[in-house]
Amino acid sequence: MAKEIKSKNIVSEDADKMYQALERMEELARTNDDMNAFSGQVMQENLYGKFSDYYGKVLSAQAAASSSAGDYSDANLLKQNLDALRDAISRIRTAKEEALETDRNYDPKKAVRQSLDFINRNKEKFGLEKGVEASGGIEKMKAGTEKDIDKEISEKPNAFDNSVEIEKLINAEGIIKPIENLIALGEEQGMTYPRYLRLQMEKSLDKAMEGNVIARDGYEYLYEFYKALPYAPGYVEKAKKKLDLFDQLGSKSKFGIPNSDEISYGHRRIDYEFEPSIILWKNITDRWESLLDNLYWWSLAHIDIAPNIQPWCLDPDPPKSVKDTKNTSPGIFRQQERLFIKYHDLGFMDIFKHPTFVYQVKNDLIGHSQEMVEFLIEKVYPNCQPFKFLPQDIISERKALYVEKREVNPDALKPSLRMVANYDRVFGEGRFVSKFGPYKPLDTKAKPWDWSF
Repeated sequence: MAKEIKSKNIVSEDADKMYQALERMEELARTNDDMNAFSGQVMQENLYGKFSDYYGKVLSAQAAASSSAGDYSDANLLKQNLDALRDAISRIRTAKEEALETDRNYDPKKAVRQSLDFINRNKEKFGLEKGVEASGGIEKMKAGTEKDIDKEISEKPNAFDNSVEIEKLINAEGIIKPIENLIALGEEQGMTYPRYLRLQMEKSLDKAMEGNVIARDGYEYLYEFYKALPYAPGYVEKAKKKLDLFDQLGSKSKFGIPNSDEISYGHRRIDYEFEPSIILWKNITDRWESLLDNLYWWSLAHIDIAPNIQPWCLDPDPPKSVKDTKNTSPGIFRQQERLFIKYHDLGFMDIFKHPTFVYQVKNDLIGHSQEMVEFLIEKVYPNCQPFKFLPQDIISERKALYVEKREVNPDALKPSLRMVANYDRVFGEGRFVSKFGPYKPLDTKAKPWDWSF
């Protein structure tokens, strides 16, 4: 649609706003690495609805501008406006069908072959000759990759099928219905253009065209997403407050449709309200997680099989890499601890009664088992000093935790399973597994957390 407007050299404020909506979608696509968060944000900001609204306005203005010389009669202006709206409906449906058709025609094997052919043509340019040769040549790489695709499809039949997501996320009919209502108003017997413009504003049909009715789905989607994966309470509270604001403004509107400007300004205020607390929460959490991880890896480096464990086994000289970890980690840890105290007035032992830690445990967001954390607190922390190493008896306990698989929180998979349930709620039962495969059970024999806070 944007290419069509550009090809016609149409320049207007509505065209600029249409491009801005598209650019915002592309920006979100670049900055989000999670499809759910991206889709929720696009729906929440009603970018599909805004784009379609401005697109329709651009076409309407073009139709008026291209009318026959001097033919600015009331009837002709009304006809041009309605024709532009009908054309917008047609193009919205066409765009969605094109998206579905592109998805239906997508051939993952063909895409891989094209990518590998590109690599082969440019291998000297990118210095990939040795890599291609080591892999047995392009044809062997193609055969291997296609075999992997066959295996992936056998395990995840919908791995390359996005039709359900397109149907759900591109709610074309939800956008089209208000446009049809506007057309129906213009087709009423005896309708004049001035009366048509007045009535559409009085009935809020022009506001309905902005797509705020379907935008609520986006607010609800994002709220449910953060409930499933509650990275911080601020995310959940912020999403809930935005959803409540939508319903509150809608209830005050004569026609139940919130004003888009009020929604936009209200959401901006909510973002400003929660942003400082979210940043602080995340910073504190990141710092104490880093402290615990440092103790975890330093203690693990002491066991005799450490050179065979990742990440050390991936190093060209695993024993040296293990030795470096043992030698340098205590100094790094103590500096991290010093900065933790400096910036947040929190010491190491303060972590375990802090709201961020309690929240992580209660929401199954902590990866370490309770037994592992208690071991780090009681046995590893007191010994983690520069130029010191763990005593042999503690090393033996550490190896037992690793070998007996008592390190990992057995409930750490629960947030992912909640996310799967939310995905299936939106896109259909079993959809997540059919696209991405099931989550494998955690290989842990640790007990669930039962810490009293």
